[in-house]
Amino acid sequence: MISSELLTDLLTPSGERLTEPMAQARLQALVDAVPVALMEFRLQDGRLLLLAANAAARRMPGLGAVRHPGVDACEVFDLLASTPLLDQLLGVVRVGAPLECRQVVREPGRLLLAWDLSARRVTNDCIVVTVRDASEAENLRVALAASERTLEEVRRELREQTDVFNTMESLARTGHWRRIEDPGETVLLWSPGLCHIAGFEQQEWVDPERAVSGILPEDRHVFDKIRERGSGLDVEYRWRRPDGEVRWMRSRVQRTLPRDGVQVVMGVVQDVTDEHRAAEQLREQLLFIQRIASRIPGFIYEYRLHSDGSTSVQYISDAVREFMGVEPHEVTADHGVLTHCVVAEDLPLVQRSAMMSLRKLVPWQCEYRVRMPDGSVRWHMTNAIPHREPDGSVVSHGFTMDITDRKRAEQEIERLAFFDALTGLPNRRLLLDRLQRSIAACQRSKNLGALLFIDLDNFKDLNDTLG
Repeated sequence: MISSELLTDLLTPSGERLTEPMAQARLQALVDAVPVALMEFRLQDGRLLLLAANAAARRMPGLGAVRHPGVDACEVFDLLASTPLLDQLLGVVRVGAPLECRQVVREPGRLLLAWDLSARRVTNDCIVVTVRDASEAENLRVALAASERTLEEVRRELREQTDVFNTMESLARTGHWRRIEDPGETVLLWSPGLCHIAGFEQQEWVDPERAVSGILPEDRHVFDKIRERGSGLDVEYRWRRPDGEVRWMRSRVQRTLPRDGVQVVMGVVQDVTDEHRAAEQLREQLLFIQRIASRIPGFIYEYRLHSDGSTSVQYISDAVREFMGVEPHEVTADHGVLTHCVVAEDLPLVQRSAMMSLRKLVPWQCEYRVRMPDGSVRWHMTNAIPHREPDGSVVSHGFTMDITDRKRAEQEIERLAFFDALTGLPNRRLLLDRLQRSIAACQRSKNLGALLFIDLDNFKDLNDTLG
């Protein structure tokens, strides 16, 4: 109900204190029809007491005490007892300043109440309080805030992922681009990494003509040919940056299936200048080695004993063609072709001494005979130094030279030393050498030997007269 004092103030002219029962009933019905909770409080002895409330207030959850006029405001707003609301309502009565606020009470996982509350002073000691249920608006606000937090978190993660991706592009000296082809427009997008390696200022939108402006004219046809052939192919070309520096680029293009008339073409570009420089340095080093190897009297090679027991020849100079009669590529494909050239009697010594050198990691030196394609026999001498690699394999770098002339000279020296120059018969020196060898052999084997001396009568006269 509405208090008679308030009705009198509202319906009676100033100075008159007449109460019209019919008017009071009409006003009560009118107030009860308002869908907003209305309550009147009077300040009495420092307390706000409820005078009246409309039907909407009596139906509102959380305002159960409004059914009992005369109760204290702290009982009406018992769910808000821990908030400054009661002090604010007292301030409205005493000062007259209106109050507009939203009161929200929650417990874990649930909203208890959300009210839009306003208070106005209507007399010196009375105020009217209106309460609107704002639960739906509050839930929407909370949901919106949660969505905004989620969106901000997604944006933050996206920024972090973008920063990581851009950093990875920078470290790998790579970049990517996308060309979106629409029937009415073509858009080309470049990543920061691509702008960096191309020498452009960082930008997202790049003019298609500028995007190929740095390709050297002599490489443009290679780039266009690969681009026209389709997806998944690599192309390397030279790119001149705006500062004049020329860099090597490697690119791969991927086309996606058209969707809604839109074709998307994507590409990855990598700066491979360092790779090309390293390859060029390696080629120069190999060329230098080949030039040196072609001027030495022999051939050089690299022989590897792998950790699994297999063997291979990693490199052999072109001189092997002259010295062994085989091609270098034949040796690297199957180094068994070398052993086929060694004279059968010498092959066991070569293989045994070579494996001993590799296993014990001691220098290897061996002399052996080689049969050439024309049937002639040549003498070779091999020297090699083995060392162990981190992977457990043993690599031996060696040099082989032809010592046929030296062997022939040695044989000639031996012939002159141990045989008579005129008759070709063994001389006294050869006899003593063979006798010393026989004595040494008997001492090792603990066997006995005998020396037979044959005297020829008148041999001196024969030798003096017939030479």
